Amino acid sequence: MSAEEPIAKHPFTQARETWDAWSMANTMRTAFAQARQQGDHRALASFEQHPEWTQGPGPLEALRANRTQVELLTGWRWQAVRDAREQGHAWAEVGEALSTTPEQARRDYLDRIGQERHLADRYPDLAPLVRYEPRWAELAEPNAADRAHQQREGTEREAGRDR
Repeated sequence: MSAEEPIAKHPFTQARETWDAWSMANTMRTAFAQARQQGDHRALASFEQHPEWTQGPGPLEALRANRTQVELLTGWRWQAVRDAREQGHAWAEVGEALSTTPEQARRDYLDRIGQERHLADRYPDLAPLVRYEPRWAELAEPNAADRAHQQREGTEREAGRDR
């Protein structure tokens, strides 16, 4: 690669930049409309000097960029879940962070790990890239934090019955 060749941007970076550009232009178009409605001549003069403020990607391009970001982030989510489990966090904590139940967080994680294992098994040449490790599935098993959480829940249920 020569020094003149630009380095390709990661799809997430490109999508984020597109979304940010649309969002900024959309905000500026709203501000421009408000300045026009309020007869704010000073603001209108600024907009006239900087027409680029209201220019940017269209809404469909922004929606495609948004979809790309969501898909990539969702695809990477399991890695953060894996790290949380490796650090000893309970499924209840993971579920709360994801705004879901502990059971759903665990199921989603196991589904993703199953996909990783399937890819590694089906395409042995790609296995080093996938870097699937069987211990990842073990992280789905109850850990000390899960047991402590279950014990607290049991104690709280008992206390509720005694009232």
